Amino acid sequence: MLAETALETIPEELGKQPAVRADVEKRGKPAGEILLDRSLHHAAMLKLKDGEFRGRPDIAYHVILDVTSSPIYRAGKLDLYVHTRNDITLSFSKGLRPPRSYDRFRGLMEQLLKEGKVGGKEDLITAERGSFKEIINKAKPSSIVGLSKLGKRRTLPELLAEAGGARPCLVVGGFPAGHFSEEIERSLDSLVSISVQGLDASLVVCRLVYEMEKSVGVE
Repeated sequence: MLAETALETIPEELGKQPAVRADVEKRGKPAGEILLDRSLHHAAMLKLKDGEFRGRPDIAYHVILDVTSSPIYRAGKLDLYVHTRNDITLSFSKGLRPPRSYDRFRGLMEQLLKEGKVGGKEDLITAERGSFKEIINKAKPSSIVGLSKLGKRRTLPELLAEAGGARPCLVVGGFPAGHFSEEIERSLDSLVSISVQGLDASLVVCRLVYEMEKSVGVE
């Protein structure tokens, strides 16, 4: 699970900012239906509350591409959830082939956040409102392990061995800076670090997925 991910539409308080108005005119849709993206709206976000944690949909983009392209996911042995900082959780079907283009991905996420699902009858992606704890309770994992530089140092094999159980949930932060909120940390069974350095979410996820594939014998 990618948690507290910096994936949201432009908040109402930024609607009149020049950078936002320019994007609205270019896209031809309301600000509230456009993804907040620091690469486009940086000037508008300078005074936004918690702005340093927000406006990075590219983090989710890379993680979703990496996970859904993996053999373990395609074999049906791995589930992916993306929980956002606004308490919306995205769930993905096993048949999902997300767009490789970021522009198409952005449009897909905007449609999803507006309509709650995409993919027609098959519902390839769904969006459900609820807190991290509520989503976790529904998933019923055997254990919940967060990955953070602040956690106890473990190798990847040690992490998976300690997570144990038939259905562990591994939680990676989907934000560009900082650490999990207190609410997230209270929901974790343990907090683990796999490197002395801070690593990008996509790199952490790729390492986890590869280690899981080795552990279950998926090639």
